[in-house]
Amino acid sequence: MLSPSDLILSAPTVATDDFEERVRAAAAAGFAGIGLSVPLYDSIRAAGASETEMSAVLRHYGVECAELLSLSGWAGDTVEMTRSRALEDRLYAISDAFGARYMVVGSTRLGHSPEDVAARFAAVCDRAAAHGLVVGLEFLPWTEIADAASAWGIVELAGRSNAGILVDAWHMYNGPTDASQLRAIPGERIVAVHFDDADAMSTGDLHQDALRRCRLPGEGVLPLVEFVRTLDSLGVAVPYSVEILSDELNAVRAHEAARLAGDAARAVLAAARPQPRLDNDHGRPPRSPVPRC
Repeated sequence: MLSPSDLILSAPTVATDDFEERVRAAAAAGFAGIGLSVPLYDSIRAAGASETEMSAVLRHYGVECAELLSLSGWAGDTVEMTRSRALEDRLYAISDAFGARYMVVGSTRLGHSPEDVAARFAAVCDRAAAHGLVVGLEFLPWTEIADAASAWGIVELAGRSNAGILVDAWHMYNGPTDASQLRAIPGERIVAVHFDDADAMSTGDLHQDALRRCRLPGEGVLPLVEFVRTLDSLGVAVPYSVEILSDELNAVRAHEAARLAGDAARAVLAAARPQPRLDNDHGRPPRSPVPRC
Protein backbone atom coordinates (compact mmCIF):
# COMPACT_ATOMS: atom_id res chain seq x y z
CA MET A 1 0.00 0.00 0.00
CA LEU A 2 1.26 3.48 -0.89
CA SER A 3 1.61 6.11 1.81
CA PRO A 4 0.49 9.75 1.55
CA SER A 5 4.11 10.79 1.12
CA ASP A 6 4.56 8.62 -1.98
CA LEU A 7 4.25 9.82 -5.58
CA ILE A 8 2.52 8.16 -8.52
CA LEU A 9 3.77 8.54 -12.09
CA SER A 10 0.55 8.96 -14.04
CA ALA A 11 0.26 7.20 -17.40
CA PRO A 12 0.49 10.25 -19.72
CA THR A 13 3.55 11.79 -18.07
CA VAL A 14 6.07 9.63 -19.92
CA ALA A 15 5.81 8.39 -23.50
CA THR A 16 6.93 4.79 -23.96
CA ASP A 17 5.29 1.48 -24.84
CA ASP A 18 8.15 -0.42 -23.19
CA PHE A 19 6.71 -1.41 -19.82
CA GLU A 20 10.02 -2.18 -18.16
CA GLU A 21 11.43 1.15 -19.30
CA ARG A 22 8.40 2.91 -17.81
CA VAL A 23 8.61 1.13 -14.46
CA ARG A 24 12.41 1.37 -14.25
CA ALA A 25 12.17 5.11 -14.96
CA ALA A 26 9.50 5.53 -12.29
CA ALA A 27 11.56 3.66 -9.69
CA ALA A 28 14.75 5.56 -10.51
CA ALA A 29 12.90 8.87 -10.15
CA GLY A 30 11.52 7.90 -6.74
CA PHE A 31 7.93 7.09 -7.70
CA ALA A 32 6.29 4.33 -5.65
CA GLY A 33 3.39 3.84 -8.06
CA ILE A 34 2.43 4.18 -11.71
CA GLY A 35 -0.82 4.67 -13.57
CA LEU A 36 -2.21 2.70 -16.48
CA SER A 37 -4.93 3.39 -19.04
CA VAL A 38 -6.59 1.03 -21.47
CA PRO A 39 -4.86 2.57 -24.53
CA LEU A 40 -1.48 2.38 -22.78
CA TYR A 41 -2.11 -1.21 -21.66
CA ASP A 42 -3.04 -2.17 -25.23
CA SER A 43 0.14 -0.53 -26.57
CA ILE A 44 2.28 -2.35 -24.01
CA ARG A 45 0.70 -5.68 -24.89
CA ALA A 46 1.07 -4.98 -28.62
CA ALA A 47 4.77 -4.31 -27.97
CA GLY A 48 5.07 -7.88 -26.72
CA ALA A 49 4.74 -7.80 -22.91
CA SER A 50 2.48 -10.34 -21.23
CA GLU A 51 0.58 -9.70 -18.00
CA THR A 52 2.87 -12.19 -16.25
CA GLU A 53 5.93 -10.27 -17.43
CA MET A 54 4.38 -6.95 -16.44
CA SER A 55 3.63 -8.22 -12.93
CA ALA A 56 7.20 -9.51 -12.61
CA VAL A 57 8.56 -6.10 -13.65
CA LEU A 58 6.45 -4.32 -11.01
CA ARG A 59 7.66 -6.72 -8.33
CA HIS A 60 11.29 -6.44 -9.41
CA TYR A 61 11.35 -2.65 -9.15
CA GLY A 62 9.07 -2.45 -6.11
CA VAL A 63 6.53 -0.25 -7.90
CA GLU A 64 2.75 -0.57 -7.62
CA CYS A 65 0.07 -0.04 -10.23
CA ALA A 66 -1.93 2.54 -8.29
CA GLU A 67 -4.10 4.51 -10.73
CA LEU A 68 -6.42 3.57 -13.60
CA LEU A 69 -7.34 6.17 -16.24
CA SER A 70 -10.17 6.71 -16.96
CA LEU A 71 -13.87 6.01 -17.39
CA SER A 72 -16.21 8.35 -19.26
CA GLY A 73 -19.58 8.04 -20.99
CA TRP A 74 -21.24 6.32 -18.01
CA ALA A 75 -23.92 9.03 -17.82
CA GLY A 76 -24.37 9.82 -21.51
CA ASP A 77 -26.81 8.47 -24.06
CA THR A 78 -27.38 4.79 -24.79
CA VAL A 79 -24.52 4.52 -27.28
CA GLU A 80 -22.08 6.25 -24.93
CA MET A 81 -23.11 4.09 -21.99
CA THR A 82 -22.67 0.90 -24.02
CA ARG A 83 -19.13 1.93 -24.94
CA SER A 84 -18.47 3.03 -21.36
CA ARG A 85 -19.52 -0.31 -19.95
CA ALA A 86 -17.09 -2.12 -22.25
CA LEU A 87 -14.29 0.27 -21.21
CA GLU A 88 -15.21 -0.22 -17.57
CA ASP A 89 -14.81 -3.99 -17.88
CA ARG A 90 -11.39 -3.49 -19.46
CA LEU A 91 -10.32 -1.29 -16.55
CA TYR A 92 -11.48 -3.94 -14.07
CA ALA A 93 -9.47 -6.56 -15.92
CA ILE A 94 -6.34 -4.41 -15.55
CA SER A 95 -7.12 -3.88 -11.88
CA ASP A 96 -7.58 -7.61 -11.32
CA ALA A 97 -4.23 -8.27 -12.98
CA PHE A 98 -2.17 -5.61 -11.17
CA GLY A 99 -4.14 -4.50 -8.11
CA ALA A 100 -4.78 -0.79 -8.66
CA ARG A 101 -5.85 1.50 -5.80
CA TYR A 102 -8.34 3.78 -7.57
CA MET A 103 -10.11 4.37 -10.86
CA VAL A 104 -10.59 7.85 -12.29
CA VAL A 105 -14.08 8.65 -13.57
CA GLY A 106 -15.15 11.72 -15.53
CA SER A 107 -17.86 12.62 -18.01
CA THR A 108 -18.27 15.20 -20.74
CA ARG A 109 -22.06 14.93 -20.94
CA LEU A 110 -24.58 13.81 -18.34
CA GLY A 111 -27.84 13.56 -20.29
CA HIS A 112 -30.00 12.60 -17.28
CA SER A 113 -31.56 14.11 -14.18
CA PRO A 114 -29.29 14.60 -11.14
CA GLU A 115 -30.94 11.62 -9.46
CA ASP A 116 -30.36 9.40 -12.50
CA VAL A 117 -26.74 10.58 -12.82
CA ALA A 118 -26.12 9.77 -9.15
CA ALA A 119 -27.75 6.35 -9.55
CA ARG A 120 -25.56 5.55 -12.57
CA PHE A 121 -22.48 6.73 -10.70
CA ALA A 122 -23.47 4.61 -7.70
CA ALA A 123 -23.75 1.58 -9.99
CA VAL A 124 -20.19 2.22 -11.23
CA CYS A 125 -19.00 2.45 -7.63
CA ASP A 126 -20.72 -0.82 -6.72
CA ARG A 127 -19.07 -2.63 -9.62
CA ALA A 128 -15.69 -1.05 -8.77
CA ALA A 129 -16.03 -2.13 -5.14
CA ALA A 130 -16.23 -5.75 -6.27
CA HIS A 131 -12.70 -5.26 -7.66
CA GLY A 132 -11.37 -3.49 -4.56
CA LEU A 133 -11.30 -0.08 -6.22
CA VAL A 134 -11.94 3.41 -4.92
CA VAL A 135 -13.64 5.67 -7.48
CA GLY A 136 -12.39 9.24 -7.93
CA LEU A 137 -14.85 11.50 -9.75
CA GLU A 138 -12.86 14.12 -11.65
CA PHE A 139 -14.30 17.53 -12.46
CA LEU A 140 -13.23 18.99 -15.82
CA PRO A 141 -13.91 22.67 -16.58
CA TRP A 142 -15.09 22.08 -20.18
CA THR A 143 -17.70 19.49 -19.13
CA GLU A 144 -21.01 19.43 -17.27
CA ILE A 145 -19.09 18.38 -14.14
CA ALA A 146 -17.05 21.57 -14.28
CA ASP A 147 -16.20 22.16 -10.64
CA ALA A 148 -15.67 20.48 -7.30
CA ALA A 149 -19.13 21.42 -6.03
CA SER A 150 -20.82 19.65 -8.95
CA ALA A 151 -18.69 16.54 -8.49
CA TRP A 152 -19.27 16.46 -4.74
CA GLY A 153 -23.01 16.79 -5.28
CA ILE A 154 -22.99 13.61 -7.37
CA VAL A 155 -20.82 11.74 -4.87
CA GLU A 156 -23.03 12.80 -1.95
CA LEU A 157 -26.21 11.82 -3.75
CA ALA A 158 -24.75 8.46 -4.79
CA GLY A 159 -23.95 7.63 -1.17
CA ARG A 160 -21.21 5.06 -1.78
CA SER A 161 -18.37 4.65 0.71
CA ASN A 162 -15.78 3.87 -2.00
CA ALA A 163 -16.57 7.09 -3.89
CA GLY A 164 -14.85 10.45 -3.65
CA ILE A 165 -13.38 13.34 -5.59
CA LEU A 166 -10.21 13.54 -7.65
CA VAL A 167 -8.80 17.07 -7.49
CA ASP A 168 -6.56 18.10 -10.38
CA ALA A 169 -4.68 21.37 -9.79
CA TRP A 170 -4.85 22.33 -13.49
CA HIS A 171 -8.61 21.81 -13.64
CA MET A 172 -9.19 23.58 -10.36
CA TYR A 173 -7.41 26.78 -11.31
CA ASN A 174 -8.53 26.84 -14.96
CA GLY A 175 -12.20 26.41 -14.08
CA PRO A 176 -14.84 27.73 -11.70
CA THR A 177 -13.64 25.82 -8.62
CA ASP A 178 -12.28 27.82 -5.68
CA ALA A 179 -10.89 26.89 -2.28
CA SER A 180 -14.29 27.30 -0.61
CA GLN A 181 -15.64 24.45 -2.74
CA LEU A 182 -12.81 22.20 -1.62
CA ARG A 183 -13.36 23.13 2.02
CA ALA A 184 -16.98 21.96 1.72
CA ILE A 185 -15.75 18.43 1.01
CA PRO A 186 -14.63 16.20 3.90
CA GLY A 187 -10.91 15.61 3.51
CA GLU A 188 -11.28 11.83 3.53
CA ARG A 189 -13.57 12.07 0.48
CA ILE A 190 -10.82 13.63 -1.64
CA VAL A 191 -9.44 10.28 -2.69
CA ALA A 192 -6.90 11.28 -5.35
CA VAL A 193 -4.89 14.30 -6.47
CA HIS A 194 -3.37 15.13 -9.84
CA PHE A 195 -0.38 17.43 -9.51
CA ASP A 196 0.47 19.67 -12.46
CA ASP A 197 0.90 23.30 -13.47
CA ALA A 198 -0.19 25.67 -16.23
CA ASP A 199 0.97 28.64 -18.27
CA ALA A 200 -0.36 32.12 -17.59
CA MET A 201 -1.96 32.39 -21.02
CA SER A 202 -4.39 29.91 -22.55
CA THR A 203 -4.65 29.25 -26.28
CA GLY A 204 -8.41 29.66 -25.88
CA ASP A 205 -9.14 25.92 -25.98
CA LEU A 206 -9.05 24.60 -22.42
CA HIS A 207 -9.45 21.00 -23.50
CA GLN A 208 -6.48 21.10 -25.86
CA ASP A 209 -4.38 23.01 -23.34
CA ALA A 210 -5.12 20.33 -20.73
CA LEU A 211 -4.26 17.53 -23.16
CA ARG A 212 -1.08 18.99 -24.64
CA ARG A 213 0.32 21.94 -22.70
CA CYS A 214 0.47 21.13 -19.00
CA ARG A 215 3.58 22.22 -17.11
CA LEU A 216 5.67 20.50 -14.47
CA PRO A 217 4.79 21.55 -10.90
CA GLY A 218 6.48 24.85 -10.14
CA GLU A 219 7.16 25.71 -13.79
CA GLY A 220 3.84 27.47 -14.39
CA VAL A 221 1.78 30.09 -12.61
CA LEU A 222 -0.60 28.04 -10.46
CA PRO A 223 -0.43 28.64 -6.67
CA LEU A 224 0.57 25.06 -5.95
CA VAL A 225 2.03 25.74 -2.50
CA GLU A 226 -1.35 27.17 -1.49
CA PHE A 227 -3.06 24.20 -3.18
CA VAL A 228 -1.05 21.68 -1.16
CA ARG A 229 -1.58 23.56 2.09
CA THR A 230 -5.34 23.75 1.49
CA LEU A 231 -5.53 20.00 0.94
CA ASP A 232 -3.33 19.36 3.99
CA SER A 233 -5.57 21.58 6.13
CA LEU A 234 -8.54 19.40 5.14
CA GLY A 235 -6.73 16.26 6.21
CA VAL A 236 -6.30 14.91 2.68
CA ALA A 237 -3.88 11.99 3.02
CA VAL A 238 -3.34 10.40 -0.38
CA PRO A 239 -0.29 9.98 -2.64
CA TYR A 240 -0.13 12.67 -5.30
CA SER A 241 -0.19 11.54 -8.91
CA VAL A 242 2.06 13.65 -11.14
CA GLU A 243 0.05 13.88 -14.34
CA ILE A 244 1.65 16.04 -17.03
CA LEU A 245 -0.05 15.89 -20.42
CA SER A 246 2.55 17.70 -22.49
CA ASP A 247 3.79 17.40 -26.05
CA GLU A 248 7.04 18.95 -24.86
CA LEU A 249 7.62 16.43 -22.06
CA ASN A 250 6.58 13.50 -24.24
CA ALA A 251 9.43 14.38 -26.60
CA VAL A 252 11.89 13.59 -23.78
CA ARG A 253 13.08 10.05 -23.05
CA ALA A 254 11.15 8.24 -20.34
CA HIS A 255 13.88 8.33 -17.69
CA GLU A 256 14.45 12.05 -18.09
CA ALA A 257 10.72 12.83 -18.13
CA ALA A 258 10.18 10.82 -14.95
CA ARG A 259 13.15 12.48 -13.25
CA LEU A 260 11.94 15.96 -14.17
CA ALA A 261 8.42 15.17 -12.97
CA GLY A 262 9.56 13.68 -9.68
CA ASP A 263 12.05 16.43 -8.89
CA ALA A 264 9.54 19.18 -9.72
CA ALA A 265 6.78 17.66 -7.61
CA ARG A 266 9.03 17.11 -4.60
CA ALA A 267 10.37 20.67 -4.78
CA VAL A 268 6.87 22.15 -4.58
CA LEU A 269 5.82 19.75 -1.83
CA ALA A 270 8.92 20.65 0.18
CA ALA A 271 8.12 24.35 -0.19
CA ALA A 272 4.56 23.73 0.99
CA ARG A 273 5.60 21.52 3.89
CA PRO A 274 8.82 22.94 5.32
CA GLN A 275 10.49 20.77 7.92
CA PRO A 276 11.59 22.28 11.25
CA ARG A 277 15.28 23.12 11.46
CA LEU A 278 17.16 20.63 13.64
CA ASP A 279 20.02 21.22 16.08
CA ASN A 280 23.22 20.00 14.44
CA ASP A 281 24.36 18.14 17.54
CA HIS A 282 21.21 16.46 18.78
CA GLY A 283 18.78 16.22 15.86
CA ARG A 284 16.06 18.07 17.78
CA PRO A 285 14.00 21.12 16.76
CA PRO A 286 15.62 24.32 18.04
CA ARG A 287 14.40 25.48 21.43
CA SER A 288 12.65 28.79 21.91
CA PRO A 289 14.89 31.28 23.72
CA VAL A 290 14.37 31.48 27.47
CA PRO A 291 13.28 34.98 28.42
CA ARG A 292 15.63 36.84 30.71
CA CYS A 293 14.28 37.99 34.10
